[in-house]
Amino acid sequence: MKIAVLDPFAGVAGDMFVGALIDAGASFRAVKAGVDALELDGCKLSQRKVMRCGITARKFNVRHREGHHQRGLREIRRILKAAPVSPAVRERAIAVFTRLGEAEAKVHGVKLSKVQFHEVGAVDAIADILGASIAFESLEIDQLHTRALPLFYGMVRSAHGRIPLPAPATMELMRGWPVFDSGMEGELVTPTGAALVTTWATQDAIPPFEPASIGYGAGDRDPDGHPNVCRITIGEARSQGVDGSIMQLECDVDDVSPQLLGHLAGQLLEAGALDATLGALIMKKGRPGTRITVLARNNLVPVMENLLFREGATLGIRRHVVVRTELPRKFRRVSTAYGSIRIKIGILQGKPVHVAPEYEDCRRAAEKHGVALREVTRAAMARWEA
Repeated sequence: MKIAVLDPFAGVAGDMFVGALIDAGASFRAVKAGVDALELDGCKLSQRKVMRCGITARKFNVRHREGHHQRGLREIRRILKAAPVSPAVRERAIAVFTRLGEAEAKVHGVKLSKVQFHEVGAVDAIADILGASIAFESLEIDQLHTRALPLFYGMVRSAHGRIPLPAPATMELMRGWPVFDSGMEGELVTPTGAALVTTWATQDAIPPFEPASIGYGAGDRDPDGHPNVCRITIGEARSQGVDGSIMQLECDVDDVSPQLLGHLAGQLLEAGALDATLGALIMKKGRPGTRITVLARNNLVPVMENLLFREGATLGIRRHVVVRTELPRKFRRVSTAYGSIRIKIGILQGKPVHVAPEYEDCRRAAEKHGVALREVTRAAMARWEA
């Protein structure tokens, strides 16, 4: 399992988060292609190396035509759904904006559907959040952990006038998360940065892992005395049959057609669910119904719940923390006539007990070359055995 650990010792903003991911090896070309395809108000992306207190970091920039934009969640969802990205990337981005919207709605005392995002709905925030989602996927990160977020003080001008720091929406987003007093003046954590971290990260203990890549993302300011950067460290977890906790989500429905439920199960899996199953049951008053059960890592719970509420037509979701014993696993690549395919290997007592080609690699190769999926799978296994 590949994990990432975010260290926001000097804060985090959307551009800092994306910059750190790119600095750690994420594809800037993929980020740029995904955001450019939206054709947002002349939006132009760039990235460059900068120095912050002697630390080399990556500065991610978003430039666009001047103008003040107000967008509701429905419009932002429409924009993101037009992006030529995977379902997992799309749902990750939508989950961040949904969490932002919920925080804004609570702060301003309005319904979620009435929230106008002002600053966070501007082009730069859409680019930051979608760009972060694309970068996250390009690094094939399974789980994100975060260190404590810094508290800070001061005042800042917003669309509503002068407000205290942390901004009320930022403070709401950080509710329930570990923080520390930085003693510093000025905005260290932006609403976009707080939403990205608290939507995707898990508060589980960081498992033992081997750092493989480290990235630094730079903010705009270059103050004396502290580096205005956040750091992300990425590597493979090195656990031996660790009992890990994951989340099980359940809901029962009786008014959704089987075709739509099948489509929903596929969407859940594409968005990163570990498993998604449908089971028949008899509900109250003898009505036949379906129980939807989803297994997901904690950081993907908001993504899964968004899909269940939107596509499953349910009014409530039950959560259960479950413990799963996992075999240590590793991946190796083999070259076939259909391209490079990953082989997943499960290890028991130091020996491989389960070897199988990675399904998504085989599916993409089969579609690209116009052959049956079993042909790609067979070729990958033959190459492995050879």
